[in-house]
Amino acid sequence: MLDRQIGELTGYPSIDKPWLKYYSEEAINAKLPECTIFEYMYENNKDFPEDIAIIYMGRKITYGELFENIDRAAAAFLKAGVKENEIVTVALPSIPEALYCVYALNKIGAVANMIHPLAGKEETMNYLNEVKSRVAIIFDGAYPTIAGDIDKTSVEQVIVASPSDSLPLALKAAYNLSKKKIRLDSMFISWKDFIRKGHDIPVAPVKKDCYEMAIISHTGGTTGEPKGCMISNYSINAEIWQVGKTMGPVRQECMMAVLPPFVNYCLTNSMLEPLVFGMKLVLLPKYEPYKFADYVKKYRVNHVNTVPAYCEVIPKISHIEKYDLSSLKYVVYGGEGMTDEVETTINDTLKRCGCKYALKKGLGMTEVTSAASATFDNVNDMESVGIPLPKMLFKTIDTETGVEKQYGEEGEICICGPTLMLGYYNNSEATDKLINIHDDGRRWMRTGDLGYINEDGVIRVTGRIKRIIMTKGEDGQTTKIFPDRIEKALYLDSAVELCCVIGIPDEKRINYPQAMVVLKEGIEKSESIKQAILDKCRVKLPGYMVPEIIEFRDELPRTSRGKVDYRALEKEAM
Repeated sequence: MLDRQIGELTGYPSIDKPWLKYYSEEAINAKLPECTIFEYMYENNKDFPEDIAIIYMGRKITYGELFENIDRAAAAFLKAGVKENEIVTVALPSIPEALYCVYALNKIGAVANMIHPLAGKEETMNYLNEVKSRVAIIFDGAYPTIAGDIDKTSVEQVIVASPSDSLPLALKAAYNLSKKKIRLDSMFISWKDFIRKGHDIPVAPVKKDCYEMAIISHTGGTTGEPKGCMISNYSINAEIWQVGKTMGPVRQECMMAVLPPFVNYCLTNSMLEPLVFGMKLVLLPKYEPYKFADYVKKYRVNHVNTVPAYCEVIPKISHIEKYDLSSLKYVVYGGEGMTDEVETTINDTLKRCGCKYALKKGLGMTEVTSAASATFDNVNDMESVGIPLPKMLFKTIDTETGVEKQYGEEGEICICGPTLMLGYYNNSEATDKLINIHDDGRRWMRTGDLGYINEDGVIRVTGRIKRIIMTKGEDGQTTKIFPDRIEKALYLDSAVELCCVIGIPDEKRINYPQAMVVLKEGIEKSESIKQAILDKCRVKLPGYMVPEIIEFRDELPRTSRGKVDYRALEKEAM
């Protein structure tokens, strides 16, 4: 990176942009790609068909094969009647078929609605009906959950994909023996039959406006209610381009994806990004954190985008000091913070194993496609989330007046730039609460995070306005729990007078949700009441959000403003 002189500071980060001194003139001034996500990937790799694109459970898929598989999927979608701008729901784990779907739909001008493959019956039904998907691609493990209720949705055709579809023959046979047979009919067809139906269907790329929607990625936003973020081709490519200009990717280096594709952070930065730059992408249908060192050794991994819960496992890996991790260049974490002590321990462990680089991190949200800031080797303050990416703007504002704060002054962090989402799908009210046009004429998003920016452009997060709990679901994937949403489900039970949900630290799940409940007057505390409340939660919430414990209390602590003091309850539980 190139240090460059900047003018006299005005005192306001969004005007001064002091972080630009760390970037090259090209990163600052070059034009962003104006094409679809398929076109961006294809143009960068069309001359390298023999290079490895994907490594999946021992199978290597070249870029030439990737293009062929995308075309086959595109032909099959056309045969199924998928039209330009139609929204197709994709509910798959980290398997090659997930990427074939995303790129194929993009190539024919359709939109991929990315959802959790094991979201639960009610949530999956809601996702399908929200966007009126006529076609959906689901994980075979989710078939038993939704098969009996698919007629309650807008879906006319379900393609059932399996982790075995791209496995080497020996592993495919073993997987299929372990799974129950799925009843296929006119509604449910296998991935293999789906692809076969598209045989001989010509595929011509749709020339689409890059500013139109490419994918819908779901987030809890700042309230915890599921919302679909409409992300354009331009925003996804802007995210990829900016990271590329800062991390300096090298063709055929290796990126390992440890999170599933319904997480935009993973889809964009761990899957689409390495493929754009001609890297090798390691896909793991089920990531096992304690095998991190084995994965790095086996695949000679250079880059990993991960989360703190997975990083914290690294020093605990048995005989970790015996592993050679010198291939690692970028180990980046996001999603939540990490204490200095834990980060130092992880860095020391990586260093002892030959890694020359410290952990990197950043600040981002699905609403800004993924990361909006990042740390680099020469800007990696342990207590910061780095500097804004070269095309992004940051500022902090007074939470009451909206007035921009000066350097070092704490306020709500706001983000502006080309990666900002188009808006929430079919929810303009929530969009308008989050994104506003400020006096400079730009669209700014309020993050719900408190922090400040120093005179070097380095961002520090000091707290959160919103409440989020990180946990692991039954599938072992790290995800977010939103206490507000669980509390709304609890209040649906007529016995509940008052409640509060907190996260309880747990070695296996990171945190699990516990509900503190005050029952209405005259209702006796009993196991049957507790089970009735939990039954309602199981209907309204995905499994990982259902409280593991319900504790009955006579009263809950209050703040000076009369609100339930969840922080006091969290301290009690520590």
